[in-house]
Amino acid sequence: MYMELAIGQYHRLGYITIWERVCPPLKGIGYAMLIINFYVLSYYNTIIAWSIHYFFASFNAVVPWTYCKNSWNTDNCYSLHDKKSLNFTHNASCSSADEYFERRMLRSHLSPNINQLGSLQWELVGCSMLVFLLIYLSIFKGVRTAGKAIWFTALVPYFVLVILLLRSLTLDGIFEGLKYYVAPTFQSLKEYGVWQAAAVQIFFSLGPGFGVLLSYASFTDSHDKVAHTALIASLVNCSTSLLYGTVVFAGLGYLSFRLKSDVRQFTESNMGLVFVVYPEILTSIRGAPLFSMLFFIMLITLGLDSVFAGAESVYTAIADEFPIFARRPRLSRALVVLIPFLASFSTLTYGGKNIVHFMDFFGTSPSIMFVVLCELIATAWLYGMDRFSNDVQTMTGQKPNIYWRITCRYIAPVILCVLYVCSFIQFDKHEFDSFGDAKTVVRVSIAGWTMSTISALPIPIYAIWRYLTRRAKTLSQQTTKTVVTERTDEQQSFIKLTLF
Repeated sequence: MYMELAIGQYHRLGYITIWERVCPPLKGIGYAMLIINFYVLSYYNTIIAWSIHYFFASFNAVVPWTYCKNSWNTDNCYSLHDKKSLNFTHNASCSSADEYFERRMLRSHLSPNINQLGSLQWELVGCSMLVFLLIYLSIFKGVRTAGKAIWFTALVPYFVLVILLLRSLTLDGIFEGLKYYVAPTFQSLKEYGVWQAAAVQIFFSLGPGFGVLLSYASFTDSHDKVAHTALIASLVNCSTSLLYGTVVFAGLGYLSFRLKSDVRQFTESNMGLVFVVYPEILTSIRGAPLFSMLFFIMLITLGLDSVFAGAESVYTAIADEFPIFARRPRLSRALVVLIPFLASFSTLTYGGKNIVHFMDFFGTSPSIMFVVLCELIATAWLYGMDRFSNDVQTMTGQKPNIYWRITCRYIAPVILCVLYVCSFIQFDKHEFDSFGDAKTVVRVSIAGWTMSTISALPIPIYAIWRYLTRRAKTLSQQTTKTVVTERTDEQQSFIKLTLF
């Protein structure tokens, strides 16, 4: 984060063009960032669309996932508010919130596997259109409108979090959840998935590797203290994550108390923690519709806060590299929003949840680590730590201290290299068993690694193309020089012969 803020603030260019200044052969880093951003915009907004669906569904006297007496529920459904249904064995049954998520909103039971995605869900398409409309309205005038929108989307979650935290602290059984949250499990440190999830979480929350920091730093005051910005932003980010965790695990403790079960079983779900477990907790709180609306407003603003920056950085990068797009900025920004919307249609089908999981795993995890590793090599090693330090001194009046220099040059590249290599070695195909039979899982894995490779390919391809074109240019210049020399010698011989 520190490195990207510094080079973005110094060179003041979009994340494609800037590498022409830093390390021309690795300009492909910018194109790789562009592809990753389009991947994220094409599936991440679907998750925001789910939140919008839940937000509108909360406008009821009783939120619809409270009970099991609905057309989409099965005989195995149980509800926290129905004593008879609670007599089910929970391992063999589904909660009312789970069935609402799977059978009412997603209708995933109509898609047997990833090979049969089913029809578009027009209700979710409408929610997705609303998301992309909000994105466009926030960026259509550039950083001015995006900056104002981010003020709102960044502050609202804190307001909601405080309300939910105060309410959570009044519930029974919360200390079991909080105990599980803060108690260390050192055994988990041996699992590669934990480290990968931590790295990707930091990339998503702080923004390195996506080009957002490079683009936004190019608009800041050239004398801003980038070290202070990086440290403060990182501390605020981690503190906010701890606050979120406190709110969520307090709720999980309450849910486990009500169901007389272990907290651990509620933490094993992926997207279900947000769209199943916590909505289920909210149903048993007095004023559930209000707290549900607040919770999903928080999720919507959090999601939009990320995609505003991503969409604007895409436009900035393209406009700086191809000035023709800057001539019609509003139309260009509309295309930046429209293309990912069209690409997201597969995530809005009955089997859309599988596509979201597929793109979330392969679209960002391995490739973002490779891109950031190349960034570090390009800046700290090829551009040079001395030149980078001099640039920082020009802006801030002092060079980076020893911590930044050692981290950027040695520690961070080693960690990212290990994580990237382990993403291939430790890959577990069983994570996609829900996609279908063994052959389908193999095909999904091949398609996923192909997708991940595509986003990383611009880096070596551009480097090779640059080398070949420069070599061809050099040979052409040498040939031209030789021809000119020969003609000059002929002219001199002719003059001598004439004079003689």
